[in-house]
Amino acid sequence: MFEENPPSRHLTRLAHPEGSQEADTAVSHVLQDQENTGHIPVDNSDSFASSGDLPANPTSPQHHLANLKMLMSRQKAEYESKIASLEQRNRELQSEIKDLHSKLGQQRKWYHLVEMKMQNAERAKEDAERRNEMLQKEMEEFFETFGEINRWK
Repeated sequence: MFEENPPSRHLTRLAHPEGSQEADTAVSHVLQDQENTGHIPVDNSDSFASSGDLPANPTSPQHHLANLKMLMSRQKAEYESKIASLEQRNRELQSEIKDLHSKLGQQRKWYHLVEMKMQNAERAKEDAERRNEMLQKEMEEFFETFGEINRWK
């Protein structure tokens, strides 16, 4: 459902960094990947306001922790935004489905009405054909009878 987040592959390395240089490199890779892929959401209140708020020593665990917190807050904001967008789209689609079900119900009613009218028309046609056949026979009988009466006169 969600696309893979490329920076997440670096987070596993940061769980137990073997050296501060490696951790610093991993954080910079994560941030660079986010910039390259356009995955840079707005920071929320839990993140640091600017790079000036970060601990002064870039190799300190606090610095790495602060970078990770910023990264996590960005990812959280991004995912929350995606979730909100998906929920809104879901509501729109559910509304559309409801409308389509309503239209389908109306179409079914019309179909049954037309079907009944066609059946009635078919019955009326059959009745008319039977009446025509009976009238044809009565006319033939009448002319036969009328013809016999004329012969006797």
